[in-house]
Amino acid sequence: MSARVVRVAEAGLAVAFVALSVWCWNRGVQTSDFAPLAEGAPPFSTTHYSGAWIGAATASVVAAGLLVIDVIRRALRD
Repeated sequence: MSARVVRVAEAGLAVAFVALSVWCWNRGVQTSDFAPLAEGAPPFSTTHYSGAWIGAATASVVAAGLLVIDVIRRALRD
């Protein structure tokens, strides 16, 4: 397999990891809106962060970063 094909495949995989990261992050953040508790009080909202989804998004960004670093290394080496 040629070095160019490997670089293109790694770059494509890095883009896929970034897309996976965005998807995981969106699954890990949930906002809930609530009506006022008392007459005249303002409505409020809460945000719940799921550690597993946020962790998966972080791991995915790290993997994408490592792939980008490897693509750059391969490009400079050739």
